[in-house]
Amino acid sequence: MLAAGDQISSIWQTCGEEKKDCVKPYADLIDTYPKLFRSIPFLPALGNHDREIRTRGSKPPAEPVCDVEATAFCRFFELPGNEWKWHFDVPQFGVRFVALDFNHISDFGTTWQTCQAFGEDSEQFRWYERLMEKPNPFVVTLYNERNASIRNQAKGKWHDIFRKGTLCITGFGYYAERAKVDGFPYYNTSLSGTGNQYPYPHSKLLAGEDSYVLLTFDREAGTMTVEIKGLDGDVLDRKEFEKR
Repeated sequence: MLAAGDQISSIWQTCGEEKKDCVKPYADLIDTYPKLFRSIPFLPALGNHDREIRTRGSKPPAEPVCDVEATAFCRFFELPGNEWKWHFDVPQFGVRFVALDFNHISDFGTTWQTCQAFGEDSEQFRWYERLMEKPNPFVVTLYNERNASIRNQAKGKWHDIFRKGTLCITGFGYYAERAKVDGFPYYNTSLSGTGNQYPYPHSKLLAGEDSYVLLTFDREAGTMTVEIKGLDGDVLDRKEFEKR
C-alpha cells in the first residue's frame, strides 16, 4: 500500500509545538487500522502536514512552521534509503516505486518551507536523474505537489525525467484526476475528494469523489492496469499501460 503524502493533519496538534521527533500522530494512525497495517506493507511519501510542527498562520512567522528534515516521519517509518525520498523495486512485476519530496514548493525559502530542495542542482534531482538513467519496465513516481507546478520546475526538466517512467501520482488536491501532458499521464487522488479543484485544462478524468488508485499487474501480458476507484467500489477511470 502506497500513500502520496499527508498521512496526518499535523504534528503540533497532538504533540505541541516544536516537537520534531514526536511520532504519536503516526502511531495513532496505525492503531486506528491495526488489522490493515499488520497484514500489508505501507510505503508513504511525504506531505507538508507530515512535518508541521507549529500552526501555519496567515503569514510566514519568525520560526519555521515545518521540520524540513521530517524527523518524526523518518523515525517512525522504516523506509528504503534516507526515507524522506526512497525507491522500492518489485522485480517479479518489473515495477519501481519512487517517492519524491515535493509540497508547497511556492513556500520554498520562507519559514513556511516544507520540502527539500528540488532545483536542478539539488540532491533529489540528481538522485532521481540517476535512477531514471536505466528505468524499470514500469516506474510509478509519487509526491504531494500539484502536478502542473512541479513538472515546470528546473526549466521543465522534471517533466522530461518523469516521462522516462510510466506515470506520476500526487495526493496534492482533494479530487480525482487523470491528465495527459505530452503523452505522459499525471494522476491526482484523495481519500477526501470533495475539495477545491485545480485541474489541468485538458484532464481526461476529473471528479469530486473520494478515491484511490489501484494498480494491477499482469506478469504474463506485461501490463499494468491503473484504476481510479471510488470508496464505494465504482471505477471512475481505467487505463492499461504496457511495460517499456
